[in-house]
Amino acid sequence: MVAIKTERIFSSPISADHDEMRCGAAVFSARPCSDHRLAVAVLGEVDAVNGRDFARYVERHARISRQLVLDLRAVDFFGSQGFTALFYISVHCARSDVDWAIVASPPVRRLLAICDPQSELPLADDLASALERLDRLAHRRAPLVWSGRSGWRTG
Repeated sequence: MVAIKTERIFSSPISADHDEMRCGAAVFSARPCSDHRLAVAVLGEVDAVNGRDFARYVERHARISRQLVLDLRAVDFFGSQGFTALFYISVHCARSDVDWAIVASPPVRRLLAICDPQSELPLADDLASALERLDRLAHRRAPLVWSGRSGWRTG
């Protein structure tokens, strides 16, 4: 009888609190910032090859968070599928009650200026202003408290 074993030929740099995925010409990376805030960063190009995967990656990770920072500062190319992904992420965050903010590179800003002229997506000038925005939203949000027969009330 021949002994067969599985041998890992590469070591994964991903820790338990960090997830990374390569898709097309981009790398998506998610990392918790705190118990309630998650950061998703993108490096490379978001286009027709990986736009849908980008949206699904963010959706999958945003499920466990109340706030999301979408860091697109390292994006070199952002096609129309990238905008479609942002719209999908926006709908998901609204339905899931997740506050979010986008920090963008010049290619992302250029496309958003065309596709989102009303500035409905939460685009921030820089990372500091994105975090300030999320902090303000967190302070406005009153926690719900169960009060017995009368049901839920703000606490």
